[in-house]
Amino acid sequence: MSVKFIEIKPDEIDVKSSFARAAEFHGRGPFLAIGLRMGLLALRELNSLGHDGLEAIVETGTAPPLSCLIDGVQVANGCTLGKGNIRVRDGHRPWARFIAQSGKQVTIELREEWAERFTHGDPKALAEEALKLEDEELFRWETR
Repeated sequence: MSVKFIEIKPDEIDVKSSFARAAEFHGRGPFLAIGLRMGLLALRELNSLGHDGLEAIVETGTAPPLSCLIDGVQVANGCTLGKGNIRVRDGHRPWARFIAQSGKQVTIELREEWAERFTHGDPKALAEEALKLEDEELFRWETR
């Protein structure tokens, strides 16, 4: 018996409502929003529907607040610790690589100027700011 996953269509996702669902699970914070945004950007770049045939490697480590990015990625594209298609490394940086079954991959990193900013201040306000920025303002990425 095979499991059929729900397809995730990133261009049809309302980021604010997805963030609200993720926040019910995790709590509100900027790195949750950043992980959600990274996960959706990866789906667009890889032309992926998420869940199956996708792997993620994040270098946040496991200490909050940076590790909150992991939960955002899991909610955005269905890569989960439980399924074993997300791995966490101790890089202590807001960076992730997503690899499609085809071998195509995208590496996404939060721009340095934002990494420091999102660590200090009111988490709810910072999360709202992270949700409003354009991908190009927030991230650097390379697809190959």
